Amino acid sequence: MERPRTGSTAEQSGLVVVIGNTTTTMAVFSDSHEPVVERLLSSRLNDNDSIADATRELVLRYGVPHEIAICSVVPDIAARCAALFESMLSVPVLIIGSGLNLPFRLEYGNSNSFGADRVALCAWSQKLFSGQAHIAVDIGTAITFDVLDSNRNYVGGLIMPGLDMMAGALHTRTAQLPLVSIDRVENLLGRSTGECIRSGIFWGAVKQIGGLIDEISSYLKNELGEPSVGVIATGGNSRLIAAELDSIGVVDELAVARGSRLLLELNP
Repeated sequence: MERPRTGSTAEQSGLVVVIGNTTTTMAVFSDSHEPVVERLLSSRLNDNDSIADATRELVLRYGVPHEIAICSVVPDIAARCAALFESMLSVPVLIIGSGLNLPFRLEYGNSNSFGADRVALCAWSQKLFSGQAHIAVDIGTAITFDVLDSNRNYVGGLIMPGLDMMAGALHTRTAQLPLVSIDRVENLLGRSTGECIRSGIFWGAVKQIGGLIDEISSYLKNELGEPSVGVIATGGNSRLIAAELDSIGVVDELAVARGSRLLLELNP
């Protein structure tokens, strides 16, 4: 388990566990400090023994949390973690979902299919851009756009494959294309197959995301009469892409964890 920061346990007030497809973030929140963050592979949560081991490690370092929120894109793991946390720690656990008391109005075809990570991100973006229309972009395993107007109404969203998913699809669905890691590419045009894939995915994602932000912003301003539009990006590749786009005003890799923490406060 990675331990990027240390912190005081005396002020600990809550634990947020964000379970993604690849990585799980465990954020210990206190009243007066930035959260202390631990990260581990989500594959470690595939059985109860691994979950228990990870929990013991966290408690040993930071003490028993007073309350816990779980935000997971894998529902069965969320339920298993919640049951284990409650059994081991005797602490109430909130599972993030669209059925909670939300700081925005969500109208969605099937609200149960609106992912917990998107719920938490919208909760945080609404707090960050209170009274302003905004776009919340998660650039992770998948790339999602969620849009709220200045009256806290959910306007709609978009979902597309993430950078690593695109790279994986090119490799698995073709006979000769290699699997490559994606990072910033200086040149637009590659001079080898690997360079061409990296350039295509990286600059393709930059242009797609930037173009969609511009289109959505124009819609909000011209069709809905919004005077201004804020943009926040989160997710594992958010800094990589946001570095190329002036339209992204805020980059916060902990936005989903912060939104989960906010929902924990709104749903005691």
